[in-house]
Amino acid sequence: MTVTLAAVQVRATESRDTNLAHTRELIEAAADRGADIIVLPEIFSAPFVTGEVDLGYFQWAEPLLDGPSNRMVADVSAARGVTIVSSVFEQGSPEGIYFNTAVTFHCGEPVLTYRKSHLPFSNAFPEKFYFRPGDQPPSSVRCGDVDLGTIICYERHFPELGRLVALAGGTVMAVPVACASAPTREVFQIELRAQAIFNELFVVCANRVGTESGKTYYGTSAIYGPDGTVLAQASDDTPEVVMATVDVQSVSQRRHVLPFLRDRRPDLYGRLTD
Repeated sequence: MTVTLAAVQVRATESRDTNLAHTRELIEAAADRGADIIVLPEIFSAPFVTGEVDLGYFQWAEPLLDGPSNRMVADVSAARGVTIVSSVFEQGSPEGIYFNTAVTFHCGEPVLTYRKSHLPFSNAFPEKFYFRPGDQPPSSVRCGDVDLGTIICYERHFPELGRLVALAGGTVMAVPVACASAPTREVFQIELRAQAIFNELFVVCANRVGTESGKTYYGTSAIYGPDGTVLAQASDDTPEVVMATVDVQSVSQRRHVLPFLRDRRPDLYGRLTD
């Protein structure tokens, strides 16, 4: 049972229209090459937050499903019959509430919404100023032959979140990111490979490239197998699509050979939530 996974790597400009048009081209290119599941970077259609708090950044917020970004994603998802994991700066309600939100569209329909629950205020990413943390744990949803879940960027640092996707039945985990800081680059792939290994699932990570407000995003979007193998990897400086065709049944096989989920001892883990 094979599916083709794709990560779209973009360079954001100060024009949302330009960003949407270019991202759409890359999504269409992935679909032309047979992609079934396509993952976009974190807040793909806008520049990302700057190191200094900027009240002007709120201009990039948009309604979750009726904003221009997810209207485009839903349209392409429906027209091409593919699954797309989108990410936007969500304008909530009442006025003044905002989220960093991923929406999974399957054949044009929104089937899973996840709001980033762990927010940094470090390494020139003051996200706590802009976004309210989501209050629901990561989950998964059936998309064709795949159970797909999402965590967002900074959350790859937390082993618990990927584990929740696996416990919800996830066989593929999407990770939209906006990664630029030097301290994280040293461990970027180590953490993503680790998430794939100890949760025994495929990981699809999509980053951006280019320099925004003095921060250079380092790309390296990639697809990882449940044994941590790098199946496909993008450059560190070019907008592009990377893809891999995988056998999703290998997740179940691996979980039988190395039954990490079976051998958990939740009765011993109470201190984790004390």
